Amino acid sequence: MDKIKQVVIWGFPLYSHTHSYIHYGWHKAFTSLGYKTYWFDNDNYNETMDYNNTLFISEGYVDNKIPLNSSSVYFIHMCINPSKYLDLGCRLIDIRFNVSSIKDCNYWYSLEEEKKNGNVEQLSDVSYYQKLTNTSGLRKEHENPRDLDYEALYTSWATDLLPEEFNENDIYFEREEDTIYYLGSVGGANEINIFKFADEATKHNIKFKVNNPWKNPVDFNQNKLYMKKSVICPDIRGEGDLNKIKYGENGTCHKSIGYIPCRIFKAISYGCLGITNSKSVYDLLDGKVIYSDNERNLFHFGMKNRNNKELILEQMKIVKEKHTYLNRVNDIITVVNKKD
Repeated sequence: MDKIKQVVIWGFPLYSHTHSYIHYGWHKAFTSLGYKTYWFDNDNYNETMDYNNTLFISEGYVDNKIPLNSSSVYFIHMCINPSKYLDLGCRLIDIRFNVSSIKDCNYWYSLEEEKKNGNVEQLSDVSYYQKLTNTSGLRKEHENPRDLDYEALYTSWATDLLPEEFNENDIYFEREEDTIYYLGSVGGANEINIFKFADEATKHNIKFKVNNPWKNPVDFNQNKLYMKKSVICPDIRGEGDLNKIKYGENGTCHKSIGYIPCRIFKAISYGCLGITNSKSVYDLLDGKVIYSDNERNLFHFGMKNRNNKELILEQMKIVKEKHTYLNRVNDIITVVNKKD
């Protein structure tokens, strides 16, 4: 990172998109490490700033006006147009999902196969690095030459708390014993799974209140407060969107492809019991979370263990050590240094 003089997050303004919370996590972590860190978007940026020797983090649908130069490094999530960067001699790293395999509107790759073939290097519990020789990992509808050389970082998101912000006293927060607050999107991909959990809760006189972040985004303090107030704070992964599955896509099938959500890390870091219907989450967190593939059973397991403070403390220690944005930034720095 010696050649990097600043970090620029380029993309979604805060609360404008759910991915803006991830931009926030990057910005917060790099700033805490002492890097000059800026957050711009296509409509709000410094036109006279020197963007040479910059570490950029962006997303492929909001990088229209991102400054391009060969001295900078570009980490682009969902990089649907790699030739835009590579044609100008930029160093490009595609930030990809750490999932077993994915076929969706953007990606078409199998990380599991790449691991078996020895094509990836493990950097941490959730991050893998790969030197790419072509764009075969992109959906074929994205028109790019197939022989481009660039790189990929397969990873997962993290909690928005820094390690020093974890507060073990949050375990003792007074919760609302009759209410579950679920802050997240419900529909298509996860509707059936969440309905099973919510229906079981309702049958046992527990209200299940949903807040859709697309329609009513809440700030970080509100989000944390609602999750802490909830009698239990589950993360429910979906079986997938049937309309998309019909056409051969599996990107919304989070339970089967092993998608690791940031929601579980946030809940645990706030002092809530980690509860999941994802076997991949259960395995990643050393079997220390409450797990069932059956969402109705999961409700009961969660309620039974909701006051298991010793278990919550174990979960918090794992997340604090391995799943903050400082951990993910360290993975990014490791990738940058591979060519320094």
